[in-house]
This record gives sequence, structure tokens and C-alpha cells, in this order.
Amino acid sequence: MKRTIQILLMAASFTTWAQSERPKTLIGNDPEDISGFGAVLFSFTPIDGNLSTLTGGGGAVLFDNTFFIGGYGLGLTGNHEFNRDGEDYTTSFGHGGFWLGYNIKPKDLLHMGVETKLGWGSMSTKSVATNENVDEDEVFVFNPQFFGEANIAYWFKVNASVGYQKTIGVDNTFFDTTDFDGPTFGISLLFGWFN
Repeated sequence: MKRTIQILLMAASFTTWAQSERPKTLIGNDPEDISGFGAVLFSFTPIDGNLSTLTGGGGAVLFDNTFFIGGYGLGLTGNHEFNRDGEDYTTSFGHGGFWLGYNIKPKDLLHMGVETKLGWGSMSTKSVATNENVDEDEVFVFNPQFFGEANIAYWFKVNASVGYQKTIGVDNTFFDTTDFDGPTFGISLLFGWFN
């Protein structure tokens, strides 16, 4: 009987030790390790030499409160207005696609992370006088960023990011790729379930 009790105690202590020594994984066994969030996005970037604002939204699935993958969409607030050879034009611009990121020490009140947006979009230019499209382009956008984030509540975070936007496929009468390339600054309001 004494021997049986000793074996049971050893088995229980080994089980406890084995559970505590489990390796950390990207996706755990607990369903609560997977959550998600929605976001309101603001992005500030130069377009044709002028600082422009893009607004939009996104959402993502969050794994272990660190890695996230989802989608986003951004559009130019208003239109970019310019004059060429005495004629006035307006250009609209927007893109959307994949949104990937990684939080470093997400349980800290203030923490950092990295993210990138990989998207497809379009830009179109209209004549102000005739309101007709005079040029249109399909584009690809790559925007890697570093961010700092603050945990405001269990369900709300705010982050500010800096990065660089690279746009591929701009080739028309008025602009080229370099007119849409440049440093970016962003603010994101994140609403969701943060473990």
C-alpha cells in the first residue's frame, strides 16, 4: 500500500512538472489563445510631394496576443488636386490587402512591434473641367512599419507607427512610382479581445 501511494505521488509530481515545462508555442491548446480585433486606421504619407491622409479600417485574428494576420483597406481622404499646363485635375487613391504583425511584450502597458501591409489598389485622375477619367492605374503597395502601442483597456489599444511606403505600377501621364513612395506615419485604434 505504501509503495502504491509513493508511485501515485511520483506520477502526480511528474505530471505537474511536465505541464509546467511545456514549450511556448505560437498557437496554444487553449482556445483563449486565439482572439481578434477590428481597427480604425489613419495613414499619413506624401503623394506628389504633398502630405496626404488616408483613412480606413481593418481586422485581424490574433494568436497568443502576439502574432496577427488579417486584412485592411485605406482610401485617400478627399482628392489630391493639382494643375498641369493650366488645367485642373483631381486624383483618387486607395488600396487594401493583407495586414501582418508581431507584438513584442504585449502584456506591458507600453510596448513595441512590427507590421506590414501588402495591398492592391488603384488610382484614377479626372479632369475638373469635364469630370472625365483621363488616366487610371492598378497598383501594388508594400508598407513595412514599426509601432509603439499602449494598452488603454482590455478591449482597446492605440498605436502609432512609422514606416516606408513603396508603390509599384504607377505609370501614367501625370505621375510615376516615386510620387507615391515615401515615409509614412500612422495611428491605429484597435478594438477587440486582448488576452
